[in-house]
Amino acid sequence: MSKTITTTFSHLALGVAAALGTGLALPAAAAETTWAGFVENATYYRDGVGISKFRNTAQAEFETKFQSDTFRSVQLNGVLRGTYDGVYDLNDDEFGKDSRHAYLGENWHGQDLSTAILTPGVSFPCENDPTLCGNLDGYMDHDENDAKFPEFNDQLDFIRELYISADKELNNGDILSVRLGKQQVIWGKTDLFRVLDVINPVDYSRHNIYDELEDIRIPQWMLTAEWRMGPNSVFDDSNLSMVWNFDKFRPNNLGTCGQSYRILDAGCFFSSSANLQLIPGGPYSQPVPIIHDVEEPSWSLANTQLGMKWEGVYGDATFSVNALTYRQQLPSLHFRPLAPGAPVPAADGVFDIKFPRVNLLGGSIDYYSMNMDAIWRLELAYTEGEELPRDLNGHKETDMLRYVVGFDKNIIIPELGTRSAFLLSAQLFGEHILDHEADMPNDEDNWIATLLFKGWYMNNRLSPQIIMAHDFAAQSTVYAPSISWSPDNHWMFNLGLNIKTGGDERFPWSVASAFGDPSAQYEPLARFTNGPIGVANDEDELQLTVRYSF
Repeated sequence: MSKTITTTFSHLALGVAAALGTGLALPAAAAETTWAGFVENATYYRDGVGISKFRNTAQAEFETKFQSDTFRSVQLNGVLRGTYDGVYDLNDDEFGKDSRHAYLGENWHGQDLSTAILTPGVSFPCENDPTLCGNLDGYMDHDENDAKFPEFNDQLDFIRELYISADKELNNGDILSVRLGKQQVIWGKTDLFRVLDVINPVDYSRHNIYDELEDIRIPQWMLTAEWRMGPNSVFDDSNLSMVWNFDKFRPNNLGTCGQSYRILDAGCFFSSSANLQLIPGGPYSQPVPIIHDVEEPSWSLANTQLGMKWEGVYGDATFSVNALTYRQQLPSLHFRPLAPGAPVPAADGVFDIKFPRVNLLGGSIDYYSMNMDAIWRLELAYTEGEELPRDLNGHKETDMLRYVVGFDKNIIIPELGTRSAFLLSAQLFGEHILDHEADMPNDEDNWIATLLFKGWYMNNRLSPQIIMAHDFAAQSTVYAPSISWSPDNHWMFNLGLNIKTGGDERFPWSVASAFGDPSAQYEPLARFTNGPIGVANDEDELQLTVRYSF
């Protein structure tokens, strides 16, 4: 539901005109603004832990249309979101600055004598350990208030979107569309895992991989332009688009130690130390921090990110060709030796974290099959410059090939008691490491399969669904059945489960593979073998969400 408000935007009109160039005539008179939004509570209960989320969200969306003699349409769009997660007040024994861990990986890893090699992760190190806080240097060093109120930070993340857009009709009938501001740019149509959709970083601390990408993408300040060329003698439609991400680089948020969601438990690993002082006759007198420094790229024109995409329609097929130069959004660990060529780590930190430059070339195709009344989807991305972890020396640069094959079909099943169609959506994600090494925790090839089955009853007000994902290498699976009920146009209630199986492998701890077998996997890097689903195998949850839309 939305409502229209008439407002006067005299100062804003001047700003829009300045942003889009001279010749844009915007009146200082009234403009129509359409508002919509919602308030929501999401309460999750984790088996054996208690409340794992008590997230309260308020979101407002607005759209203002202006009149212009030069542009066909000029709009100001915005999405504002504020969140308070009360889990850190309601369950502070398990989560928050005062939470403690018996050993690193306690949330999923079985303990053995070798776990003494690494100290437990320090929850919210900027409130508990100044040394670790200084080493993390602005990366994954949130304090408890940052976790409680994640959008209210120096990056103004409460602004989910705020952009000006305008369309210009060219003399030949083509359309030039420009958008400037804080926004999400979506490449690709995948769920849970990304192949082409890598322009915005994502916030996994919100709910691991399970929230909608729309809710966990981290908005960036960007300029996008699209040239819509329409049909020609070959294609039924075509357009060329450009995206320039001129914002300061931000990596993915993997979750700080002490938060209720931290993918692969990376946050606790980064805020731990190695007990190297226990080595008899060694050069260490105290534990050595795992992370020495984070080399996050400073803002410069050379560090901005640029992408191009060409889309077309040919018969029943829609395709794209994509190219992007950007920064790797996952951290790369660079081993720091005590001395050049030494196999033992430096005394002030084992690894530096870096984010290398990556070049991506890829494409997608959607094909509608009339015989099957279904859509087949293919996305493909080839990257150069990525760095993957290794057990022996921290990292290796390698080219990567990622792809997804998807299948979407609406199916009418009268036996299930409704005349509405059910949606069946299946995806198979593949990853191939071109320069694979035996001591990489990632397999040379791996696949993750996902399945969505969703139905509608009671004039689409009651909707049961189940989502499943299976990681073949980790032999781990997640099942997420849920049912959503909307009694009217305002209220929505969603009750669901999130259950994981598998991911049961246990590994001895080691800072490096010092046991003489480079093909063996040791912690902490071996958690990649269990993947994001397997590492969360002790995070089964009952979930209730209540939303009121206005």
